[in-house]
Amino acid sequence: MMGQVVFIVARESVEALLIIGILWAWMARRPDARTGRAWLLGGIVAGFALATALALTLVGVATFLGATARSWFEVGMLTLAAVLIVQMVFWMRQNGRTLRRDLEDGLDRSVATSRWWGVFALAAIAIGREGSETVVFLYGSFLRLQTLGDFAAFAASAGVGLGIALLLFWGLQAGARFISWRWFFRVTEWMLLFLGSALFLTAMGKLLSVHLSSVDLPGWVYSTVWDSSAILSDSSVLGSLLSTLAAYRSQPIGWDIVMLILYWGAVAGLFAWQNRRLGAARAVAA
Repeated sequence: MMGQVVFIVARESVEALLIIGILWAWMARRPDARTGRAWLLGGIVAGFALATALALTLVGVATFLGATARSWFEVGMLTLAAVLIVQMVFWMRQNGRTLRRDLEDGLDRSVATSRWWGVFALAAIAIGREGSETVVFLYGSFLRLQTLGDFAAFAASAGVGLGIALLLFWGLQAGARFISWRWFFRVTEWMLLFLGSALFLTAMGKLLSVHLSSVDLPGWVYSTVWDSSAILSDSSVLGSLLSTLAAYRSQPIGWDIVMLILYWGAVAGLFAWQNRRLGAARAVAA
């Protein structure tokens, strides 16, 4: 579970740092940079406040729910996290190439009319969006914490993830000639998609075991499809990491296989539709 925390915090922080880095670099070229940076820092603080408010709201809602309602809430949050991951990857594939140019063009138009609110809003949205997604993605992991040691490990993992993000951001900035942001995001996009499959499978597993346990389902739903525990068990360190990051199951049942087929089928269908749309747009532009 802690590997999941490290990866999510690192990946989301890098994306937020990328946008803040673009804003900061754009600001450095302006004669009124000092004023702009004050608005930028204000937006960063507002973004953190937004993400914190969401975290407190989710914890508060879960606290006041009964056992059954809380279980449904957890299923919904895990499913929402998987959907948000797919949506985020979908958005980055479409907008990642022109992100810097689009941001800078929007900033130029905003400041030309003396509206520093545009800088404030972009910073707040960047931090708030990534922070809120991190909260949603890690909500299921947070609910499983029980002891003070668990909470300490969770906080330490988040700190490690943030540290890795800062190092990655610095390395990608320093080695821009050798390391491509495009390839970095392409690799982590696939890692995120596998993480989304793990979150979705966890949600559907909880749905089956808690809410569909009284439903008369076919026997194949509960039947073990294969057993690879002799090669790599879920209880091993690597198996547990792959389980939380990539939906690995050493003894998957029929339900698991069907849910993964549904998830990856939806991803493939969305990306095929996106590729056709982008291809048509390029053909029109040419």
